[in-house]
Amino acid sequence: INGDFSIMSELRTNRIVPRDGLTSGTFGGIIQVVQTVKQDYQTININNEDDIISASINLKHASSKVMISWSLTMGRGDDDYGYLKLFEGSSEITGASGNTATGNQLNALSAISNRGAGNDRHFTNVLSGTYIHTPSSTSPTIKIKGKCTYGSTIHVNGPAQLDSQPYVIKCASFLQLYELAG
Repeated sequence: INGDFSIMSELRTNRIVPRDGLTSGTFGGIIQVVQTVKQDYQTININNEDDIISASINLKHASSKVMISWSLTMGRGDDDYGYLKLFEGSSEITGASGNTATGNQLNALSAISNRGAGNDRHFTNVLSGTYIHTPSSTSPTIKIKGKCTYGSTIHVNGPAQLDSQPYVIKCASFLQLYELAG
């Protein structure tokens, strides 16, 4: 042979697990990933808990975990506050929220609050994170909901004030679901 050859191999597997198994409390590799991208602008009015973004995944294995990763751009007015909460279907994933609220305080995945300096109607924050969840089914739908709890409105993918100026920046938000071998 004069060196003009190629060798091609293909390995297909459903999962790779270490020879000695997985240590308790750990997870194996990523089996699949799904992603939702939200590019539209959304306004959530006071006291409304609205869906912001969702994604569904059909798990290959009943023992799998779901790693949830999100990045949401949120805007609000000068004196507007709210929260984000994580759900599987219609049930809140309470393990992803705080749990020490008392009185009128709220437990949530993330808080939407202002800087306290005014002029927040042009300001946005990126709220992001990751949470490993044990789903209740092999085809969970994961949602992030938002609620304006004080003031008038909160906004997704842009600021509260939408005048035609170069400092008004519109953004996108993301939700990814990773199936992890359990």
